[in-house]
Amino acid sequence: MSKNDPRRVAVVGCSWLAAETLVRIAASGFEVCLITEPGERKPIETADCLGLRYAVKDRRLPLRASDLPWRPDLIVSAHSFRILPDWFIGIANLGAIGYHPSLLPKYPGRNAIRDCLADGARITGGTVYWLTEKVDGGPTVVADGTRLQDRVQVLPGETALGLWKRALAPLGAGLLHRGACSILR
Repeated sequence: MSKNDPRRVAVVGCSWLAAETLVRIAASGFEVCLITEPGERKPIETADCLGLRYAVKDRRLPLRASDLPWRPDLIVSAHSFRILPDWFIGIANLGAIGYHPSLLPKYPGRNAIRDCLADGARITGGTVYWLTEKVDGGPTVVADGTRLQDRVQVLPGETALGLWKRALAPLGAGLLHRGACSILR
């Protein structure tokens, strides 16, 4: 790859968040590919529309280097419940970042939004962090001197899905885009 070639980003993810992350990162001039799961229409349709390469792989199957069309500069995990192994993260020249729908280190794990609501929290948020061997335990990404972590208000009676769609997914798309652009500059 020459100095004038675009930086390469592999997005691993599902649903609206993966699709929106593809759109934003591609619009910023980066070469993007996708690894998603069977049945994920939105990210696949988005990749097709943008002319991006993608692989569809069940999360129960191990990742392989051949799932990527090229060696990425950065891997972005966008609404993926797949744990990325260290060797896969190491393929990327700059590592891997992910979005978690909580103000880490609070509420790590798969049920972060549900746990937050069960605790009666009135404020929650999202965090973009470096993926490491510790699930949801890597350091928060810093972009332009600012930690990529932002807060949102929990509305009275809000459900986990409602909070995700209204505030946390859009927040994640913005934070992931900001993080990728900052890292790849």
